[in-house]
Amino acid sequence: MSQTTPQTVVITPHDLPLHCSGPANESWNGHPRVFLPIESNSRIECPYCGTVYQLDGEIKGHH
Repeated sequence: MSQTTPQTVVITPHDLPLHCSGPANESWNGHPRVFLPIESNSRIECPYCGTVYQLDGEIKGHH
C-alpha cells in the first residue's frame, strides 16, 4: 500500500482569500470549496484533501 504525501502550495497575501477545491481543482471530481483562515507567515491544512498551504508574507489590515 502506498502512502501519498500531501501537496504543499506556497501562496502570498495577493492570493487571499484562500480557498481549496481539491488538489487538482477540478470541479467535477473535487471536494466542496472551503475557505481556509490562514494567518501571516503560517501554514494550514485543508480538512478535505490534506493539501497544505504556506503563506509567505504579512496579511495587511482591511481598508
